[in-house]
Parts: sequence; structure tokens; C-alpha cells
Amino acid sequence: MARHLYSFRARQVLISNGQQTLGVALPWAIAATLVRPAEKVLSISGDGGFLFSAMELETAVRLQSHLVHMIWIDGSYDMVAVQEEKKYGRGSGIEFGPVDPVKYADAFGATGLMIQTPDQIEPVLKQTFDTPGPVLVGVHVDYRDNHRLFESVDERTIK
Repeated sequence: MARHLYSFRARQVLISNGQQTLGVALPWAIAATLVRPAEKVLSISGDGGFLFSAMELETAVRLQSHLVHMIWIDGSYDMVAVQEEKKYGRGSGIEFGPVDPVKYADAFGATGLMIQTPDQIEPVLKQTFDTPGPVLVGVHVDYRDNHRLFESVDERTIK
């Protein structure tokens, strides 16, 4: 993802750099809105990472944080699964039930939207940036090719 994010000002993009710091995206976004309250902040996580700190949506609503949190939905801890498969030949405890960002957002008094098709990405993102307060955006993703991300990784670093 970092290859596709361009920033021309310092301290504009925070990335955990593949260290599997699950759950940091939403709290980092809230912190960024405290530093720059007049700007809308975009954060992105998988559904697994989101669930690690999803309760912080209450904080974002209470503070009226101007943020958009995009959730890539696949029903699993996919990057954990890839590493488990590589290390142990199988995955364990990596799948979970459905996540509905629209209902979750509504339960906390935030706005929730779903992107169903690629042609909805631009209009939905425009809508989110025009919506005051925190917004969750869900999008279903297909991670079947994620294992290729590790093809150029030194084997010693994932043992």
C-alpha cells in the first residue's frame, strides 16, 4: 500500500511497515485529528486490525474526530495466515465472522458506508470527506495473491 501513497509534506503518512501492529490505524487517525483538527484524516486497516481497536470508534465519535477509516474486509487475519502457512504449513485461529461497518458505525453514532463495486470508490470517498465526524467505509477484498508479497522477503526474517 505504501507504494501507492504519495505525500509531499513531512509527517503526513504513518505506516507500521509490515510489523503486524494490528489495531493501530484507528487510534493513530484519532491522534492525527487532535494534532490537525481542521483536516480530514484517512486511515486504512483490515477487518482483523480494525477489530483490535474498534471500540475506539466511541472516542472518535465523542471527540467528533474528522476521520475516514476504510476497512478491507475478508473475514480473516490474512497476513498472519500467510506467515503461518509459510512457517508451519497451515493456519490456525485466523478466521472470524462477518464485520458490518455500517451497523457498527451506526451503533456508535458514526457514519458507515459500504463500497460494493469498483466504480463506487471515488463517489463514496468524496462523500466521506464531505461528511462531518468519523466515517467507517467497508470494502470487500480478495487477498488470494498476498503470499506473493513474501516471495522477495529473506526467509530468515519470518522464522
